[in-house]
Formats: sequence, C-alpha cells, structure tokens
Amino acid sequence: MKTKIKTLLTLVTLGISLFQCDLFDPKSKVTSDDLVSMLALQQINANSMSEAQRLGLNVAYSHRFSIKNGAHLFCREYSTAYLEKKAEWEKDMEQTYATIGNAIGIQIVVEKFNGPCSITNKVAACHYDGVDGINDLIPYAYTTEGEHGYLIPANVYYGVTGLKSAKEACERFKGTYVCYDPSKCWQ
Repeated sequence: MKTKIKTLLTLVTLGISLFQCDLFDPKSKVTSDDLVSMLALQQINANSMSEAQRLGLNVAYSHRFSIKNGAHLFCREYSTAYLEKKAEWEKDMEQTYATIGNAIGIQIVVEKFNGPCSITNKVAACHYDGVDGINDLIPYAYTTEGEHGYLIPANVYYGVTGLKSAKEACERFKGTYVCYDPSKCWQ
C-alpha cells in the first residue's frame, strides 16, 4: 500500500512538472486588486445592461420613460409572450403618462421600441411576475430619479399612501425588488 501511494505521488509530481500546470503557476494568482477590478466591472455591466437581458429573457419590445429634456426615469421590458398585448397597452400610453406627470409635477416622455431597453445609472429594479394571465416577468429598471421622482409620487397619485420606499411599492404588486447601488436605492 505504501509503495502504491509513493508511486502515485511520484507520478503526480512528475506530471505536474512535465506539463507545467497553470494551476500552480505563481504568475497566474489572482490578487485582491484583481478581484476589486472584476467586481467593479461586473457592477458597471449590471448597471448598463438591460434588466431583461440580465435575467436572460428574450425581449420583444420596451418602453423607456424619461423626464422631458432630462434624465431617464425607468425602463419597462416585455418578453415575446406579451406581443399580443403590445397594441392594447400602447394605445393611450402617452396620454396616461402625461396625466400622471402633470399630477406629480414632471413632464414624462415615453419612448417605444422593439428590443431591450437600458438606462444609465440604474440603481434598482422591480420584477413583476406577470399580468393578464401571462406568467413571464416584466422587468422594470429604475434610476434614482425614477425611484424618487416618479415611483412613490405616482403611487400617491393613485391613492396609495403610507409607502416609505421603492421596495414597498414594488412588493405591493408582488414584485421582487433588486438594489444595485445601496447608497442610492430607496429601501
């Protein structure tokens, strides 16, 4: 038994030295600076990516809501499962958001387009489980302006008071709240 173990260890050592295994190459070690850089890059990518793409959804169309001549408020993305609802949901969308915007004191511009929607400086997201019998997610991604300037005031406009955070507003509709920037999220 000792001979077999000794032979096996000799073969493993010889194999590693012959094949110059990268696993044991000291030059390939990851430093703490490398880890910080990788995490920062991952955060940048998460903040600039479409929320639906990040979730692996096939996006059919999207809506981006912005302050007129200003910052983006949020994106809402729909998978191909919602294609039949597109015309119905877009029918009076501009008028609806003009009414909400007037009520909360901002001019809201609606952009409609095919494919995914991304916004810069995304701080949070809310993933709704579906609507009208369709079970695919509807991801919403919010900027700080979207969370603070739109989400809670719009809920108040609809008569929902007592919400203290964007997380509560998301969970009110059985959504899952995700924070990407804890220093800016309204939790």
